[in-house]
Amino acid sequence: MINHKLATTSTHRKVGAIRISIVNKKHQGVRSIMKKLLSIFCFGAFTKRISKMFLLALLVLIIWTSTGMAAVSGEADLEKQMLDLVNKERSTAGLAPLKMDAKLVDVARLKSKDMIDKNYFSHTSPTYGDPFAMMKDYGVDYSMAGENLAGNSSLPGAHEALMNSPGHRANILKPEFTHIGIGVVKGGPYGMMITQMFIKSRSDDSNPLPVKVQEIPTPAPIINESVNKKQIQPRKDDLQIFYNAKEITFPDIKPYINENERIMVPLRFISQELGYRVEWEMVDQKIIIKKDENSMNLWIDKKLVFKNNQLLISDSSPEIRQSRTMVPLRLVSELFGGEVVWYPTLNKAVINHE
Repeated sequence: MINHKLATTSTHRKVGAIRISIVNKKHQGVRSIMKKLLSIFCFGAFTKRISKMFLLALLVLIIWTSTGMAAVSGEADLEKQMLDLVNKERSTAGLAPLKMDAKLVDVARLKSKDMIDKNYFSHTSPTYGDPFAMMKDYGVDYSMAGENLAGNSSLPGAHEALMNSPGHRANILKPEFTHIGIGVVKGGPYGMMITQMFIKSRSDDSNPLPVKVQEIPTPAPIINESVNKKQIQPRKDDLQIFYNAKEITFPDIKPYINENERIMVPLRFISQELGYRVEWEMVDQKIIIKKDENSMNLWIDKKLVFKNNQLLISDSSPEIRQSRTMVPLRLVSELFGGEVVWYPTLNKAVINHE
C-alpha cells in the first residue's frame, strides 16, 4: 500500500519481455572482465590454453550477468503459509484465491534481500527502482500491479500488521488481482523481510491499457476511535467543514457523503480556503491542483491520482454535480500534508494544516 500504496505509478502502454541488461550495478565489473575474456577468446590468442572447465564457467558467467537475476533463497514454507493466510482473507471476503507465480516469487525474494543488504525499507529500491520497473525488467507481464512490504519477526505478526493497514489490506483484497509473488527472507533489523507483489495477469484482462497501482494507506472515514460507527451513522447532508477552526461556507452546493463514505466537497471553494492553485484541462477532464512545490492530477470519474510523479489509486473519484467539480475532502487535504478529523456526532469535519 505500496491501493502504504495502493501504499502504494504512471500509465504504461505495454509491459515488454525481459530486458537484457545488468540490473545490479555490482555486476558491471564482472561483465567488463567477461567481455575482455571473450575478446581474447574470439581472437584465438589463448584458445588452446582454455580448458573445457573454464569454458563452462565462462558460459555460466555470461548467462548470469546477462539476466541480472542471481538466485535468492527464500523461506518457501513461510511463503506458502502467507499465501494461505492471504487466500483465507480473500475467501472470507468472497473473492477468488490468488495463484502463486514462480517468476514473481523470484522478484519478491530479490526485493526482500535487497532491503536487508542495503538497509532500507521502501517501495523504491536503490538497486532496482520502483516495483513496477523491477517487474518489467524481469519479464513479469501484467496489466495491474501492487506491492506490500512488511518487516516482522513472525509471519502471523506481519500478516496482522498488513491487514490492519487500510492500504495493504486493499491490495490483499483487491478483486482484480489474480496472481501473487511472496518473498520471505530472514535477516535485517526486523528478523524477516517480506515482500508481496500482486498482479492482474494480462491474459485475464479485457482492458488492453494497463494501469500500475501503487499501494497507499487509505485513511478510515472516521478518525475519532472512541465513536462506534455501527451505533452512530453520519447524516448525508448538512455537513460542516472547518479549516483551522474557521467554518468554510459553500454558497451553491453543499458537501455530501458518497457511497464509499467519503466526504465530497466543491473543489473551487475548498481550494480557495486551503490556498491551492487549480487548473482545468477540458479535453481530458483533467484537474491539476498545485500548492507550493507539490502538484496533484485528478480526472473526472476516474480513481487515478497522479501526485508528484507518483501514480496512486483512490477509492472515490471526482465527479461533476450541479456544474461543480466535487472531490474527496480527505484526498485533497491529506496528500498535501493536512489532517482531516471527522466528528460523526456533530456531522462535522475539521481540516488541520500547519
